[in-house]
Amino acid sequence: MSRVLISVGVIQVFIILTGMVRAKILSVALGPTGFGIIATIDQVVLTVVQVAGFSIPFFSLKFMSRAHSEGTRRFQTVYSSFLSGLLLLSLVTTGLVIGITYWHPAIFGVELAPYKLFILIALLNVPAIMLGIFFVHTLAAAQMTSASATLNLVVTFCLAFAASSAAWLFGMEAIYIFVAITGVATTIGSVWYIKKKLSLHVHDPSAGILKELRRSPEIISFSLYGHMALSAYSIAMLVARYEVFSTMGETQAGLLQALFAIALALGAISSPLNFLYLTPILSRNISNEEKFRKAHEFQGLMVLITFMLSLPFLLFPNLALTILYSSEFRPASDYVYLFVFWQSMHVIVNVYKQLLVGLDDVKFFSISSLVSYIVAIVVTPYLIERFGLSGAAFSLSLSVFLSGLAIPFRLSTRFHSSIPLGVWLRIILCLGGILLTGLIFSYLEELSVTGFLARVLYVALLAPLLWKLLPEEQKRMVIDTITRIRS
Repeated sequence: MSRVLISVGVIQVFIILTGMVRAKILSVALGPTGFGIIATIDQVVLTVVQVAGFSIPFFSLKFMSRAHSEGTRRFQTVYSSFLSGLLLLSLVTTGLVIGITYWHPAIFGVELAPYKLFILIALLNVPAIMLGIFFVHTLAAAQMTSASATLNLVVTFCLAFAASSAAWLFGMEAIYIFVAITGVATTIGSVWYIKKKLSLHVHDPSAGILKELRRSPEIISFSLYGHMALSAYSIAMLVARYEVFSTMGETQAGLLQALFAIALALGAISSPLNFLYLTPILSRNISNEEKFRKAHEFQGLMVLITFMLSLPFLLFPNLALTILYSSEFRPASDYVYLFVFWQSMHVIVNVYKQLLVGLDDVKFFSISSLVSYIVAIVVTPYLIERFGLSGAAFSLSLSVFLSGLAIPFRLSTRFHSSIPLGVWLRIILCLGGILLTGLIFSYLEELSVTGFLARVLYVALLAPLLWKLLPEEQKRMVIDTITRIRS
């Protein structure tokens, strides 16, 4: 497990760096105001992908993984069936949403109506995004985890380069035109790459989405339940962005995007490890006991990874915002640890959500997620009005907490299983450590002598504890690596 996770982790680091460079260029070229506008439009597009796509690009991974365990021929059929179905769905969705937006530009909010042209062009990217997610999951389903992450890196880099170069050379007006053209190119390239790696063809005479639905009717219920959960999450994110955009202005929306980007950078490393490594294993035909063991083992390591990745942002939020964006974004530094806490909790809870999916308990997973995000959607306007940017972190954290609270109960009552005490302790130490670190060091100037020495001492005291909590397999790998370097 370790070598696969490390290789994927390294690739995800490059993906994060690509996103950071993109954000840096956009923030400098457009300023906080333009950056906030672009971020809000991007969230509109992602919401359309998740809501109108019925979450099929995401949940196709489960059925692709199962098909792969049944043989190459079956995998080819399912791949072609999903590909044809997704292509048709994405084109129809794009046409409908563009038509509705053209005639009713205030559908996404009156404040966004002046940016109607930008939204229309941005919506042209919906098919490429849907298919891009599916292509990455196809490789993951075949247990080609590193190849899946590599494809994700290449596509991310191409789209980031298109957006950055357009903003730098021509301004905000050209960004989505460049991205749309690049999206078509990356889609064609992804089809070629999958054919090369897996010998999968676009067309299969025995394939067809209707045939596949008749053969596996559970795809419909599974996708609909999953659709509720992911759509609620995306809408909650859009509501948070829109409330800040409409009540606090474009500049504050830009600061919110910077906070989201830093927090989601943790998810950009942790979540793909979950989706590309753990989820395909949990979706295969193995015993429930083995699924529990894999999930708990993975969670124990994921908690440590999440905390260690969060430390630089918790200790140096001002420096991080200045390096990643510009000094204009430093007013957001007081809220960094709150957003990091939200995303860390999301990463941890998501491991057990994927376990429920692997146990075919997607109905409970979806309903519990739906209810928790409805709560967030309802309370977000009040919390943002009352607490400003931190209100967005409070509402999203509340939704994850409520969703996570239901999972241990479900595992106990239906599957007669429980989360090991050792894993619970790691989760508490991770989340509690994030809050305490953020609170303590918010009162100490980052680059002052006292503040810097306090941070060095803190890391020195943490290192032995983190080493003690590291699983034996990872300890041996670290020692072997150091030995090889010395020799």
